[in-house]
Amino acid sequence: MAERTFRIQSPAGLRQAFVAAWVLAGQLIASGDGYELVLRKLKSKRSVEQNKRYWALLREVAAVAWVDGRQYADVVWHEHFKRELIGCIDLPNGERLGISTTKLSIQEMGDYMTKIEAWAAENGWPVMEVAA
Repeated sequence: MAERTFRIQSPAGLRQAFVAAWVLAGQLIASGDGYELVLRKLKSKRSVEQNKRYWALLREVAAVAWVDGRQYADVVWHEHFKRELIGCIDLPNGERLGISTTKLSIQEMGDYMTKIEAWAAENGWPVMEVAA
């Protein structure tokens, strides 16, 4: 069984989450296997504003960066930076895929974008600079 997550963000959702977990746990325990229930603080995901800024950053990199006389689309840079700066997962078919940016917290997403900006500046393509 794949891992299941029940998010609780308010007192109103507490009962619903625990009932859903109770029902699922009852079904799983009937199979004879043991399971673990973990309760931890909800990790804040990146904000909508961060997401907009991230894709603007990637579009800017795509517009200014040249590699071996060629430019690449923002989605290509997205995959490149995920692999280089976050890491990879191995797929069953042997391919490697960059770990999703949706797993990053607000702080981690900010740090990730800073690393992309530093990479671009180090390669002679300063990005996200606002004219004074």
